[in-house]
Amino acid sequence: MGAILDVTELLKEPSGMVGAVVIIIVGYFFVKWVFAEPEDEE
Repeated sequence: MGAILDVTELLKEPSGMVGAVVIIIVGYFFVKWVFAEPEDEE
């Protein structure tokens, strides 16, 4: 619960919003990479 409050405090600052957007984008591409169809491996 404390972590959620820390995040909401961080989002009140412009730099915190930028950081949150970067984390979301990185997380999105990481999930896409993890769940991507495997290449043809031999």
